Amino acid sequence: MRARWQIPTLLCALLICASFAGCIGDKEENGNDSPINFVVYYDTTSGVILEVVQNNQQVSETGVEISFDFSYTKSSAGEMVTFYYIPGDGSSMIENNAAENGEITYTYLTHGLFSAAIGAIDDQDNEYFENLTIRIDKQITWSDDSTTAPDTMDIETTPDCDCEAPEQIKIDSTITNPQNGGAGLPFGGQAVTVTWRLLNSTDAVATESAPEQIGDGQDASWMYNQYFIEPGTWKLEVDVTAEGDGDEQVNVDHTVTIAYVAEESTPNPTSAPAPEE
Repeated sequence: MRARWQIPTLLCALLICASFAGCIGDKEENGNDSPINFVVYYDTTSGVILEVVQNNQQVSETGVEISFDFSYTKSSAGEMVTFYYIPGDGSSMIENNAAENGEITYTYLTHGLFSAAIGAIDDQDNEYFENLTIRIDKQITWSDDSTTAPDTMDIETTPDCDCEAPEQIKIDSTITNPQNGGAGLPFGGQAVTVTWRLLNSTDAVATESAPEQIGDGQDASWMYNQYFIEPGTWKLEVDVTAEGDGDEQVNVDHTVTIAYVAEESTPNPTSAPAPEE
């Protein structure tokens, strides 16, 4: 019987091998001759982490939960002993006692295009596994209210894996100039001129919008997709200049998505027909 500590070591070696010329890329090489009939259902292999930041304070973060149902996995050589999942994000392998729990659920809290693996072991030490690619994007809803000098939004593009950088940063930003003038108020509201600017990881300007004037009680939006992303901290800046004397407060609302190439594995949903016994 193989010692338990050998399993993670073997799997790590196999996953490293997978990056070279597809050396474990098909079922035959993954163990097609194994007596294990490997049937695993999973509804998704991708998702989007949702983070909310208000006035430079994180309010919430919702990870991406992915579940694997091993219930139909059997072995002609004996009883199933272990089901496992390797997330590919640096976390430890997750193992379930096959007799007690046929489902594994994992929550991703970092973005990346992860090389993962699912597998099973029976009581005769037979093992079968398959490689998966899991795509996790991240969307950040960021706001800065009633400000004359908006804070800079940091956008961390470094993936939490040994993988390619994100494909793009998607920006959807709105600046609102709340109405300050009107009947009964001693001073009318002022128009403001705003400019959006995206800096790359070396603080060089990647792109900049044309200046846009926003009247009192009005808003303006800027939508932009930035490709050719290098890992590091990018920055989204907004310059606000009030017309005339004094300062004018604005509300800033950014929605920024860090997105990867859609190269995730095809799901095997639970709606698929169950295999015959």
